Amino acid sequence: MRQDIKVLVVDDEEIIRNLFTDVLQDEGYNVTTANNGLQAQEIAKTTFFDIAFVDVHMPVMNGVQTLRALKEISPKTAIVMMDSFPDVLLEEAEREGVVTCIHKPFDIKEVIAVIEEAIEGREKVV
Repeated sequence: MRQDIKVLVVDDEEIIRNLFTDVLQDEGYNVTTANNGLQAQEIAKTTFFDIAFVDVHMPVMNGVQTLRALKEISPKTAIVMMDSFPDVLLEEAEREGVVTCIHKPFDIKEVIAVIEEAIEGREKVV
């Protein structure tokens, strides 16, 4: 069942993208990465993602701009923000309907729990 779950990871830090890919693929998830919001937006136009992890602070498009773009393309995708420290952008993301925010450095068990909760919550609504 986890292979059916498509995860998008949007972060300008290669180490974060690689960590998510390695760990979540080991858990059986289908993972795609983007190094900025514009790239994520283009990928999301052709592929539906169940959940997207989006860094708050990125070049090209910040996390809130990316959140808005992804929600416009795919309103049913659960969006989780990632950040090292809370700030105004994170507060704005919360107003825009982000599922939750995980703070770096994060525990991978927390990431998996967030995925499971988001998918379970969506299944209850559908």
